[in-house]
Amino acid sequence: MIDKNLLLISHIADQDGITPVVLAKLVYKSVYTILVNPGEVDQAYLENMDKYDEIHITDVNVSNELAEKINSDEKLKAKTKIFDHHISAIDLNKYDFETVIVEQNNIKESATSIYYKYLKTISDNPLLHKNSTKGLVEQVRIVDTYDFKDEEDKQALNLDYLFSLLGRDNYQKYFKKYIEENDSFEYTNKEKFLIKLEKDKVDNYIKNKAKEMFKAKIDGYTVGIVFAENYRSILGNYLLENNNIDFAIIINVSKSISYRSNGKVDLSVFSTKYNGGGHKNAAGSPLPENLLKNITKLIFKNTEFIKEEDTNE
Repeated sequence: MIDKNLLLISHIADQDGITPVVLAKLVYKSVYTILVNPGEVDQAYLENMDKYDEIHITDVNVSNELAEKINSDEKLKAKTKIFDHHISAIDLNKYDFETVIVEQNNIKESATSIYYKYLKTISDNPLLHKNSTKGLVEQVRIVDTYDFKDEEDKQALNLDYLFSLLGRDNYQKYFKKYIEENDSFEYTNKEKFLIKLEKDKVDNYIKNKAKEMFKAKIDGYTVGIVFAENYRSILGNYLLENNNIDFAIIINVSKSISYRSNGKVDLSVFSTKYNGGGHKNAAGSPLPENLLKNITKLIFKNTEFIKEEDTNE
């Protein structure tokens, strides 16, 4: 294993942000992780750039300004590697420390698949070459890019159910142990039972949330809008399949905004108007500043917010 202190900054939202943590721990002795939303990358990097031997960033990217700063500092440039698959970041490929690949050989790439290929170039750890590892990486790639070519590929959605069931921390521990103990990627009867239970719960959640959807016109597009905290990909695709809309907007008022389309709108372009980015059919953007306070004021007209230093301990 590589005897260096690695800082891995990755996306907090889904498997494509969490699985690189699993892979990094197969290769590096010491892995420190910071999980972020897209708008939080710069701060996480700047606060920690001098503390670690290497810094890897996966499934999110730095701003143009920070990329230029890294590029002008030989020490930072040598220790930093960024792996992304969002088309909105494609221009950052001009920097040596950036690897942004949206599609290669007619196969859509995920951050996990790109990072996996890189790790295999720097480590000969046998765990990286096990079929269980390859299987996990491919399942993540398929479900994250929605690259379903046949019914068998759709089985990758089971990973969504396991992820929601396990949560981020347990997902990391579970699949690191899974790779170590299994030679192939297959679910046991116990796992299949748990997946079915979670799928039934998710289906119920999706159908109830779909009833709350309302339509609106935004920038000339007919969109379906719903407020939801979970299962954004499954929910977005359900809304698209069952409604006459150009794309779906899923708003999580505690985290971010997600967009889902089925080819009618290039969301990588639309989302940039709202300080976001992503792919043609899947993108996201940050919440407006002070959104929760503004919602509170909308509900309670006479609200006066108290500064933290004015409150008693």
